[in-house]
Amino acid sequence: MLRRALSLQTLIALSIVGLMLILAGVLLWHGARGADRVLVSAVRDTGRQLALTTEERSRRLIDPARVVVRLLARDDLASDELLADRLEDLPLLAGALETHEVASAVFIGYANGDFLLLRPVDRVAEDRLPRLEGIARAHYLVQAVARDPRGQRYGEWRLYDEALELLGRRAMPDYDFDPRTRPWYRQAQSSVDEHLTSPYVFFTTREIGVTLSRRSADGRAVVGLDASLADLGAEIASLRLTPGTRLAVVSQRDRVLAHPEVQRLLVDTPAGPRLAQLRELEDPVLSRLDALGRQQEAVRFRVAGEAWFGMRLPFQAMGSTQAHLLLAVPEREMLAGTRRLLWQRSLVAGGLVLALLPLGIWVGHRLGEPLYSLAEQVRALAGFDFAGYRGTASPVREVQQLSQALEGMAGSIADFQRMTRTLSSEPRLETMLAGILDDLLRITDSRHGAIYLVDEVDASRFACVAEAGSGGDAALPGQLALTAVTDEGLATLSGQLEARGYLVQPLCNRSGHRLGLLLLALRGEPEAEDDRPWRRFVEELSGAAAVAIEMRRLLEGEKRLLDAIVELIAAATDAKSPHTGGHCSRVPQLAEMLLQGVARDRTGPFAAETVDEERRTAFHLAAWLHDCGKLTTPDEVMEKATKLETRYNRIHEIRTRFEVLWRDAEVLYWRGRAEGGETEVLAEARDRRQAELQAAWRLVAEVNLGGERLDEARARRLEEIAEWRWWRHFDDRLGVSEDEAKRLAREPEVALPAAEPLLADRPRHLIDWAVKPPPVAPEDPDNRWGFDMRPPEVAGHQGELYNLRVARGTLNDVERFRIQEHIVQTIIMLDSLPWPAHLRQVPAIAGNHHERVDGQGYPRRLVLAEASLEERIMAVADVFEALTAVDRPYKPGMTLSQSLSILASMVRDGHLDPVVFQLLLDSGVWRDYATRFLAAEQIDRVDIDALKVQAGLARPVS
Repeated sequence: MLRRALSLQTLIALSIVGLMLILAGVLLWHGARGADRVLVSAVRDTGRQLALTTEERSRRLIDPARVVVRLLARDDLASDELLADRLEDLPLLAGALETHEVASAVFIGYANGDFLLLRPVDRVAEDRLPRLEGIARAHYLVQAVARDPRGQRYGEWRLYDEALELLGRRAMPDYDFDPRTRPWYRQAQSSVDEHLTSPYVFFTTREIGVTLSRRSADGRAVVGLDASLADLGAEIASLRLTPGTRLAVVSQRDRVLAHPEVQRLLVDTPAGPRLAQLRELEDPVLSRLDALGRQQEAVRFRVAGEAWFGMRLPFQAMGSTQAHLLLAVPEREMLAGTRRLLWQRSLVAGGLVLALLPLGIWVGHRLGEPLYSLAEQVRALAGFDFAGYRGTASPVREVQQLSQALEGMAGSIADFQRMTRTLSSEPRLETMLAGILDDLLRITDSRHGAIYLVDEVDASRFACVAEAGSGGDAALPGQLALTAVTDEGLATLSGQLEARGYLVQPLCNRSGHRLGLLLLALRGEPEAEDDRPWRRFVEELSGAAAVAIEMRRLLEGEKRLLDAIVELIAAATDAKSPHTGGHCSRVPQLAEMLLQGVARDRTGPFAAETVDEERRTAFHLAAWLHDCGKLTTPDEVMEKATKLETRYNRIHEIRTRFEVLWRDAEVLYWRGRAEGGETEVLAEARDRRQAELQAAWRLVAEVNLGGERLDEARARRLEEIAEWRWWRHFDDRLGVSEDEAKRLAREPEVALPAAEPLLADRPRHLIDWAVKPPPVAPEDPDNRWGFDMRPPEVAGHQGELYNLRVARGTLNDVERFRIQEHIVQTIIMLDSLPWPAHLRQVPAIAGNHHERVDGQGYPRRLVLAEASLEERIMAVADVFEALTAVDRPYKPGMTLSQSLSILASMVRDGHLDPVVFQLLLDSGVWRDYATRFLAAEQIDRVDIDALKVQAGLARPVS
């Protein structure tokens, strides 16, 4: 249900009044805040200036004193030994006091404990002066500690008038001051420069100040000067910002160094007066400010319900002494003027609002009628009737503009509909971008535009892929380049193109990465004020093109990534074995050459075959992954070049046993000689035995190579040789791995020395499966792939006689299964992947290339004649590459004619598909492959007709 609406006249009147109220409120608030900020800033600046003034004042107290102390340290008075001689230098000390207005006293401490001090009388409390006649005329007080002719220390105070005429003196027996015990004396003696103490309370005058001391030139005395800080308190008191301002100078140890109320600085204690702590001033405002601890930062805080504005300003007082100035101002006093100004402005704003109320009512009446008519037209747009909108005539220019804008909006919506259809129906990126650009030109009312895509290798370069409209005489370039792949580089390019009248809008994906550039001709001056909304609209509208580019490039990028991963797996498989390196990359290329031959066939057996992009993609992936299971094949099996080879060639171990038997023949000969036997008979027996060993060794070594088929005679001879015995004297269970120890435990231990057969098959030679055999037996419940193989009971058999008796080649039955197992693992691995619908045949194409046309292949004994064309092509390609390969350990690479002849025989015997073999011959793929991958000596003459006859594809010519 719709709520009751206000009339336009009322709404405009209320809007004008409301906006004026808001504007007045904002202006008043902003003015008050601005005045507050100005006052706060003024207080902050004044506080900092006060800190600088205080620091400068303290510096003026110390720097002249340094000059005085240096001069006195160089004078002869530091070397006077008698008090009378020292008193003759009083004019010099008095001059030092007169030149330094804040000097409280000047003094000299001697190495023997004597002391001489001169201070103005007005610096000393009256009750502490000696009671002498003429005290009213006294101007200076001398405090001295000296020695009489007997060497006894005595204290004496003297009063002098302004002309340094003695008015009287008094012995002070209790005045036994030893300067050598004072810190200023000890620290000055340990340094060649002046020493400045921290502020403290002078004992005699109860003033607050510091002592500056320096060692004399001859090192026999220390000259010092007391400087009073009493004037600092008076000076900061004069700098109060308001009557209620609180000020204090506090040291790092919270001692109060200066305060407007000087009498509060001293605290009487049994040990004497001392500087007050900040908390002892009993000023909660300054204590709260100091507790906040913020240096040089203006803070607001409350104490007892009252708001304060404060600062804590650090500075150097008295040379290197660190201190800080505490400044607190009541907020009510500081902002009192601002509050009065705010009230006055509020009254003015209220009067202005009342005066504008009739104006709002009149304007609402004038605008109402035309807008009522326009509302009816807008309802047509709300009903999705974009073509039926006709606009509204009105004498009001703004209403006319609104009508024209709505008309343009209706046209833009129609263009958006066309753009949506283009995005959803056009599969080709370039065509789609051209259509989108046409719609963008109409929507944005631009005369010319272009779309550039970023180079995926060089992000600073862009190529034009779509252009529409008319650009006049100056055409846009086909390539654009950034000076730098940064926002600055894009800004430079944008400036150059805007000077030519084009807006440059980056096309970015959701991650902000730049995909391309959209160039649209500007509708007016580059800096025109009314052009900014249009620019923002183009920026938002360009997202459609960015989405199209991102989606297409995302799909293409994922396809390239998948291809790269597949080729990476193939390369890893090849890299696993140097003897099969290249197989996983050559087979896919040969297979794809055959598939291209199928696509080119227009009249032959493959004329009805359609090789589309999806079919090519599935075949490409399957071809590159056809041997990925070899990653699981043990290296010692893959690389086995001799029968006795495991991780190394065990023929060397067998040869060592022959060496032992050779040595035994020699030992037997010399033992017979030692026992008195006939030398000739013994030598003949030894030579006969050693000749027998040489012949037996040559037989074992030749059989180990596996180059020739092992006949029955040599097999029987191996068994006879195996029964020869050699003596083992060492424990063969020491120094072995845990796995080998477990296998040795299958055999009973024998006492040493033990007679061992020369060649043997032992339980230790059987290698168990790590978990269980692969599920390849038909009855295996885990066999869900339809494998039809018989796995051996063990994963490896290293028996010496067992391996040497292999009839052909170097692989025994167990190892042959481990080689064949690679295709089992290939199928299992590929079948576990979530292939999309158009790639679901990849596991079958990749995993069936060892099946045969007659159904006698492995691992599933499928009838390859019933399989897909891609599977049959893979079988031919795999065999042809294997025959021509030169990197296999068990055979040399064959020539073209030999390889094709063997293929023809396999076709005739029901191994390979005859139609694919004929494609290989007729398409010339065998020649192209040989040119790219075979060595020159492998390429020989090939008789195609004879090969077809041999394969049973043609009848012999009579």
